[in-house]
This record gives sequence, structure tokens and C-alpha cells, in this order.
Amino acid sequence: MSGWRIMGNAARLRRAAWGFALAMVVLLAVAWPLGAQSPEGLLWQFGSTSRVQAVAITEDGRITAVGSRDNNLRVFDGSGELMWQFEAENSILGVDISPDGQWVAVASEDRFVYLLDGDGNLLWQFKAARPMNNAAVASDGSLVAATSNDLSVYALDQTGNLLWQEELGIGVQAVDIYGSSEKARVVLGSDDGLVTIYSREGRQLLQAGLDYNVRSVSVTQNGALILAGSIDGSAILLNGANGNELWRFEAEDTINSVALAGDGSSALVGSKDGSAYLLGADGTLRHQFRQDSEVLSVALAGDAGRLAVGTVAGASRTYDLASAMRGAERASAQQQRLFISIALLFTALVLAAVWAARNTAAGQQVWQRSSAGPFGVVQAVWSARLSYLLILPTLALLLTFNYYPAFSGLYHAFTDWSPGARTDWVGLSNFRFLMEDRFFLSGFRNAAILVVVSVAKTMTVPLLVAEFIFNLRNRLSQYWFRTLFVVPIVLPAVVEILVWNNIYDPAIGLLNESLKLVGLEEWTRVWYGDASVALGSIIFIGVPWVNAFALLIFYGGLISISNEIIDASLVDGASTWRRFWSIDLPLLMGQIKLLLILNFINAVQTFELVYLTTGGGPGAATYTPALELYYLAMRMDRMGVASAIGMILFFIILAGTIVNMRFVKSSTEYEA
Repeated sequence: MSGWRIMGNAARLRRAAWGFALAMVVLLAVAWPLGAQSPEGLLWQFGSTSRVQAVAITEDGRITAVGSRDNNLRVFDGSGELMWQFEAENSILGVDISPDGQWVAVASEDRFVYLLDGDGNLLWQFKAARPMNNAAVASDGSLVAATSNDLSVYALDQTGNLLWQEELGIGVQAVDIYGSSEKARVVLGSDDGLVTIYSREGRQLLQAGLDYNVRSVSVTQNGALILAGSIDGSAILLNGANGNELWRFEAEDTINSVALAGDGSSALVGSKDGSAYLLGADGTLRHQFRQDSEVLSVALAGDAGRLAVGTVAGASRTYDLASAMRGAERASAQQQRLFISIALLFTALVLAAVWAARNTAAGQQVWQRSSAGPFGVVQAVWSARLSYLLILPTLALLLTFNYYPAFSGLYHAFTDWSPGARTDWVGLSNFRFLMEDRFFLSGFRNAAILVVVSVAKTMTVPLLVAEFIFNLRNRLSQYWFRTLFVVPIVLPAVVEILVWNNIYDPAIGLLNESLKLVGLEEWTRVWYGDASVALGSIIFIGVPWVNAFALLIFYGGLISISNEIIDASLVDGASTWRRFWSIDLPLLMGQIKLLLILNFINAVQTFELVYLTTGGGPGAATYTPALELYYLAMRMDRMGVASAIGMILFFIILAGTIVNMRFVKSSTEYEA
């Protein structure tokens, strides 16, 4: 009877464990949507059939202007009702509205800049040589500034007369105006990284230089603060009096649009990563408004009570800031309660296991069996304590510099982490972001190609060269050929990559010059700049791909094959090819197994090859997950998301290692 009772108790313990696992799955399923961006705070939204290029909002947030790719400017009231609509001859690329809503400036791809009144009536229009890409209007409508694809900025008065034109000779699309009447000033950002202030008469008053192309600028009503957004993902606040940098915020991708509250108390940054970042007066992140696609334009009411966002997917949304912040706080509180519940449930299971181990026969039996091993290990360590004491310094260094960073990365994958500044638990948010990150997803396709190619390179050419050297009859020839093939291993891999960069150089590179020499000039390319051949160019680096390390591994395996086996094959009349398939290859499975996993790990983590050649471009043609990890961590300060990528790569490598260990068997393993 006691045996049946023990079996019954064990069955109950198993059922309890399965119940706990099911509860954990349910709780995690609930945790996923709780981590998503709360829609609270959304006042209204409008869905266009085409991308929303520009949005603008009045100081009180009661009027919002939306310009889209379908040639239409739509003006909505505070509740989202359409007030009036204006149609241009081509796409609307830029919109600005005066603080009181009485003046609206519109830049269109039809080459016109328009000035409308508060009721949508056309007051005047001015035509440039190329499409207008942005416009700004003074608070009293006395000055309109427009930028054009003809590399110029135009300043016009209230009646549409041209006051002045500045031919910059470089791309420009960032413009804003502060002040009124004769004291109105134009603030301009250009592709050479300059932010320039002009007087109403066109006189240059101030110029500040930034590191990258300026995509958008916004200025406070008194001109004391200027916010500039650049293509490197930086939003920089400048002192309007001297151009000095006050603070800098790093977004996750290129910044398309920026907006400042009239008093400078808040800032809004729209990024290519699909987020609108709300910043405080000191540049700290207050809230992140996630969108369904790339954010093209943002606008912020003067009192920072409302904000508007326009996206590539054709959505324009207006939010109430106070409601959005309250919703975010509630979502955070719900998420915290959920994870506390998980922790309590786990604690309860541990306590139940301890009680079962002390008070049930099955629990005591399980405890005795499972503890025998650990206690035996402890006893063995104690008996050899002097030896372990001597290796303690090495162990401490390993724990500090190898294992601690690894476990730290696993933990911080679930946090918004800025080392030394903040560590906020965000659950699965980092992983959700990665599932929408086109660079990360494109990187997996490229990584899969690199894995296949790397394995093919390692398993073919080095093996054939090893067979060639092994089958040489002359020992001296074997020695010299082996040495010649292995000598390049002393050079760093970076040297080889830099040499190939020179070979691929589109202007003076050996490859293009050779093609021209043989009359194949039409085959010449910008090898790293053409998306159709960039990845192939990287793969071709190192031809004929005689990997010295793999060569030595294979050669070592070949010389370890017993001479008796080889002699027996010769006696049986086996050809070299037959011996390769029937003897060499099966006996090299151990070496193949080693090289498979090493190359798989190296290919999944490919970084330096892409970083030193294309940097991931053009576009995302050569991106890899490891490169995205580096950019997120080092350039964008998104350590939490970078840790999440590291965790994903860890599990991919772990799965690949398990598959390799399980299904690739060496000859000795078959014998066992």
C-alpha cells in the first residue's frame, strides 16, 4: 500500500507542476498585450489613402491641418470634424499654421507655395522652378518662407511678393519662422548640417553647424530656443542667441520632423522608427507614442496639451497629452502587478515543493535522489579545496568578464536600460519592437544566406586542399604547400577586408579596372552601393576561400587515419575518389562536426565583415542582426533592445548547437 501511496503522491506532484506551467503560460499571454502601447489619449484620427506628409496644429490645439500625398490639405476642428479642404495640383509636402489659425502656408510638389486664410480661401500662390518641399508662416501672416528642390529658400510678404531668395546650392527642407512684422526671422536647416537665422530682409544673423543633414527645425515664439532634427537620429536643442547646444536626444532612427512648444517646455520628435518621442524641457524622454508605420511629421500645441502625428501608412492622429500619460501610468501599474503575481506564484510553488519534500514520502524520495549528486559534488570540492583555492583568481575573472555580462544581457533584454542612468522593466516590449524593426528582420534573411555560404565555403575548398596536400607523395612538397596555405593566418582578418575594399573601389579598384581592360565596362559597378550585388560582393571576399584554420583541422584529421586502413583500401583496388567517400569522409565527421558549429556561430554573429565594408547598406541590403545590435547599443543608446537581440542570437546558436550535436555523428560515436 505504501508503494501505491508514493506513486499517487508523485502523480499529484506532476499534476501540480503541469498546473504551474499552464498558469505561467496564461500569465505570459496576458503580459504580452499589457506591454503594448496604450491607445489612451487618442482624441481622434483620420485615415488617408496615401501617406501624410505634413501636420500642423494651432497654439490651443483646437485646429489641426493635415497635408497628404493625395494632393489634399484637410483642416479639422478639436473633435476631428472636417472644417474645410484645399486641393493642390500635386502632393502636399509641407504645411504650417499660425498660432491663432488665421493663416495657413502650404508647400506642394506642383512647385507652388500657397497662403490660405482661416476659412480655406486662397490669398496668393508663388511658383518656383522645382517642387516646393516645406513652408512656414509668421504668426501674423506677414512673412512666408518656403524651401524648394531647386536648392533655394524663398521669403515672401503677406501679398505674395518675393522679398528675397537664397540659392544655397545644397538640399534644404527644414524651415520655421518666429516673430512678426519687421521682426520676423527665418530659421533654416540644410543638408550641409547648418542651422541659419535670416532677418526679414534676408541678412544672415546667426549660423550653427551640426554633424549631419538637418531634416527639420522648430523654434519657440521668441526665438530663444531652436530644435533641429538630423538624419543620424539626433534631436539637438540650440540656444537661439548664440547657437550653442543645450541638450541632445538620440532616437532609434532618422528624424523626419520635430516640434517645440511655444514656450519651449516640451518637444516632440518624429522618427523613421515609427515613434513620436515626447521630451521634457531638459531633453529627457517623457513618453513614446508608437505608430503603425514611419512617422513623417509631428506638431505640438503651444501649451503642449495636444499633439498631432502623421505617418507613412496615411494615418493622422491627435492626442491629449494628459490622458496619454495617465494611460501609460495605468498600463505600467498593471504590468507591475502582473509580474508581482508571477513572482508570488513562483514563490508559492517553491514553498509547496519544500513542504512536499519534508512531509510526503514521494517528496522525500525525490529529494534524496536529486540531492545525492549535488552533495557529492560539494564533498569532492571540499576534499580538493586547495586546488580550487588556487584557481579562484581565474574563476573570479571568468565570472566577472565572461559570465556576468552574459547573464546581465539576459536580464536587461527585458528592460529599458541606459547604464548608470536608468533600468526600467518593460517586459516583452523590446522583443515586440524587434518584430517591427525592418533592419532586424532583413538582417535575419542576410544572416541565413551567410550561414549557408560560410558552411559551403568551409566544407568544400579547405577539405579539397587538405586532400590534395595529404595525397602528395613527396614529404617536402607536403611541408611547403601546407606552409604556404597556412601563412596568411598570421594576418588579421581586418587587413584582408581592407584589401578587398580597395579591389571593389568603384573609381580605382582592381576589379572595375580589369573589367574595363578586357572590354567589359558595362559590367562595372559600385559594388558596395548596388543593392542587387552588395551582399554577393561581401560573400565573394576571400576567394578562393582556403580557410587556413579549417585546412589544418581537416589535414590533422587525415593524417590521424590509420595507415593500415589506407593500405587495405589500396589492396582492395579502391580509387582515390572511392577512398575519399568511403574512408576519409566518414572518419572526418568529428572534424566536420566541429567546423559546422564554429562556422554556424561565426556566421550568425557576422559583424566586422559587414561593418568594415558596407555598414549594412545600401538600405538594409547587407544588414545582419549583430550589426543592428551594435548600432542600437553604440549609436542609439538602446541597450535594452540590443540585449534582446543578443538573447535571440543566443537561443538561435543554442538551437543550432543542439541540432549539430544530435544529428551529426562521428565514426567513434557510431561505434559507441
